[in-house]
Amino acid sequence: MIKKIEILGIELDNYTVSEAMLLVETYFGSTAMNTIDSVSMEMLVRAKEDEVLKEGIENLDLAIVNEKEILEAANAATSQRIKETVEKQFFIEFMKWMIRNERAVYLVGETRRQLEELHNFLQKEYKKLNILGSYAMEECVGDIDGAVNEINIVSPDIILSVLPMPRQEYFLLENKEKINAKIWYGLGTDYAKKRGVRNIRRMLRRLLHKGMLHNMLSKYNREK
Repeated sequence: MIKKIEILGIELDNYTVSEAMLLVETYFGSTAMNTIDSVSMEMLVRAKEDEVLKEGIENLDLAIVNEKEILEAANAATSQRIKETVEKQFFIEFMKWMIRNERAVYLVGETRRQLEELHNFLQKEYKKLNILGSYAMEECVGDIDGAVNEINIVSPDIILSVLPMPRQEYFLLENKEKINAKIWYGLGTDYAKKRGVRNIRRMLRRLLHKGMLHNMLSKYNREK
């Protein structure tokens, strides 16, 4: 199986879930914080016009493809990887791993509402998860160092982030070296299966980005 794929000039990881989790284990032997992020079609489309976002994706220690269309566009759509991606198996295994290893978790988001939704979801699905606290960027007064300090006071093992893209990538490029944690995991907005109108809206956005990605890939391949 191909371990790296390239799409629109951006290289992404293509590890199986078991391979990715072995990498996660090694991060706790590192002195620097390692970054994991859930990569969507929307991110790739926007990165074409946003160099900082592109740099943020390229600097990830582990990029988790979260839509099967990315694998298909990169000709890496094996049945195993499609299943793992559609079923969000890395996210599930990562959550189980944190509980099993008693890792302390801190939540970061743009708004308090985002964090409440994430906290409620985690409390329902992963009751034994040790959540130390949370921080909403909208509550940051003055310098962004205040947010970094709030995180470092708690000193969690792992940060679970629902900061929107590209806010998260901009924040990490400027502050990654300052944060006292072992892993930053950007969950994206699709960490939970939601129903009803919001799910329909997400599906429509996905179809839009699939079309945009296809057109951009066609143009990219013609210009190569």
